[in-house]
Amino acid sequence: MVVTMMFLEKLIKKINSIIFIFTISILSISLYLVYSLHISYTQKEAVQSLDNALLLTKNMLEEEQQRALSLSVLLSEDKTFLKYYGANQREKVFETINEKIHSLETLQGYRFEVQVHDKNLHTYLRSWDYSIKDIPLSSFREGLVMVKKSHRPMVSIEVGKRLNIKAISPILNGNNFMGSIEVIEGFEHLQEKLLEQGYDVFILLEKKYLSIATTLKQNPVLLNKYVLVNTRTNKKSYDRLQKANLSSLGSYGYFSAVGYAFGYFELKNYHNEKLGYCIVGKKKDVALSSFHQESTPIESNSSGVIIR
Repeated sequence: MVVTMMFLEKLIKKINSIIFIFTISILSISLYLVYSLHISYTQKEAVQSLDNALLLTKNMLEEEQQRALSLSVLLSEDKTFLKYYGANQREKVFETINEKIHSLETLQGYRFEVQVHDKNLHTYLRSWDYSIKDIPLSSFREGLVMVKKSHRPMVSIEVGKRLNIKAISPILNGNNFMGSIEVIEGFEHLQEKLLEQGYDVFILLEKKYLSIATTLKQNPVLLNKYVLVNTRTNKKSYDRLQKANLSSLGSYGYFSAVGYAFGYFELKNYHNEKLGYCIVGKKKDVALSSFHQESTPIESNSSGVIIR
């Protein structure tokens, strides 16, 4: 009888041990599955958030370009401007342009610059510096050459002394090309709008273009390959971007770095040539598996606007 009781006690202990181990195993597996599902959901949520931000950024860029194009066309047809330009009254042209800028700035809520070019594609006037004139531009400003040939307005992201949005309209007298007028917008307005949505924006230009974009030579360089165009950025977010692996960037994708998630797409000029990247970032405590796509759809319209 005693032996039987001892056997039963041992058996019960073994059964309890097995039940305990089984319970712990089930709990561990359950916790792991819950954790995995949470991480998966968090990653999906972060990717969806970045996709939405990239779509928003592309739409905003298109709006900025269309607005710049509309302003350029408007100025090229302004009677007061045409009267003084046709009479070569440069000081009056300068005053007229800046009056228009001030008026439109009040209506639009942000500032832009204007450059006027003569029929030989030399600088006729810059709204921000009256003293500058007679600088030949055709050798590095292909957009100007295209407008002169086509007699049609165009807008694109273009490299000049800076990287920015340039909307160029011809100044015509009948079918005669008299020059062109250009509305120039930076990325500050885009940056402000996305900051309101909680996103930081970084515009990167490939370093090889510094031979043209000479005003950016003192700007920070990432990976000895990309120049930061917009230097007024969130320091913490920029520090994280510096630590990220930017060597594998494709045409579109996303990645993470030390508590921040980033999405990006290529910036290209009118000829579909890569200029650099637009990167949006947001604080996200999730590690994303980097994704880099080698090509993205190209959208265009008859105005010459190209968005990628």
